Amino acid sequence: MNVKEHVPVIVIGGGPAGIAAALTLNARNIPCIVVDAKTGRYHHYGECLPPNALPLFKQLGLQQLLDNEEHTYYLGNQSVWGNNKVAEKLFLFQKHNQGVLLNRPLFEEQLRDLLLKSKSRLLTGYAFHNVVSQGEKLNVTLKSKTETLPISCNFIIDATGRKASVCRKLGRQKEQLDQLAALHFQVTLNTTIPKFVYTESIENGWFYAAPLSKRKLSVMLFTDMDLLPEKDKQQAFICDAVNGSTLIKQLFSKPLTSDKITKLKTHAANSTRMQKPYGENWIAIGDAAYSFDPISSYGITSALAAGYYGAHALADTLAQKPDALQTYQYIMENAFVHYHIKLHEHYNAEQRWPDSLFWQRRHQE
Repeated sequence: MNVKEHVPVIVIGGGPAGIAAALTLNARNIPCIVVDAKTGRYHHYGECLPPNALPLFKQLGLQQLLDNEEHTYYLGNQSVWGNNKVAEKLFLFQKHNQGVLLNRPLFEEQLRDLLLKSKSRLLTGYAFHNVVSQGEKLNVTLKSKTETLPISCNFIIDATGRKASVCRKLGRQKEQLDQLAALHFQVTLNTTIPKFVYTESIENGWFYAAPLSKRKLSVMLFTDMDLLPEKDKQQAFICDAVNGSTLIKQLFSKPLTSDKITKLKTHAANSTRMQKPYGENWIAIGDAAYSFDPISSYGITSALAAGYYGAHALADTLAQKPDALQTYQYIMENAFVHYHIKLHEHYNAEQRWPDSLFWQRRHQE
């Protein structure tokens, strides 16, 4: 392979984890290239940041991004879990007394703008194709629609999300801890949506809902992948679940019908882990290393934190500091173990459907 360029670090994946890693490397004066197969705007749904996520944004120097008026605040959570009563948790009396409803596509653009203003480079429209070890270096092959681009590096960062593309090429597989999947859709309402985040357990899973705008609601119905109905029956499945709920149906003025459901997509939402999220010349961050059940509200917060800690560990490794990558694994693994304990406790609090396969699986963990 005729390598045209060498760079100390290549980051594969231009999402929050990858860009957080690149910005951290830039602060440590380590040149890198961020490779992203996408060229246009991301079309992720919104995401809620609980108040306890805000100190991390301040630590990463990203707090000012949240001042954009397209990111709005929410006041607390409403939930039905373990019984039929609606529980409300207000943030008013907490140290950080508001959560943030992110305009996710805008946030991704803001992160890219920060990257473009740094010394790091963003290479869009190129997909990761292969990586081959050659001594102390890696030869990485990228492909666009018209070009094959070979680049060498000292270190590669896998920030490709749940698919963990780099790790798979290196022969590393993640452990799948459950089968959770999400039916994700939007509904436009006739009335203004109160600024809360809503969760509710149901017989075959649970709901998450949050405002995308004054009248547009983002909803996810979580169940196990093997419990999902066939595609042509999913809208009816959603309507039955919403209309049979206690809390979620209160957001609608009348029973939900299939014609009101838009942008319906299915995606994996299960917990996964990489037993060893690093190796010689590589490190995995974000969902490529550890992915979390959405009930935890880790989301972007865990991706940004992983990018930050992973990049510092990589920078220390390049500076010939021993045990930096082991320390990174220790930090992330401890966080994951703590998360999994809390996850089990939360699911175990719901005991209303002992014959439900979904809940039986979670009570057996």
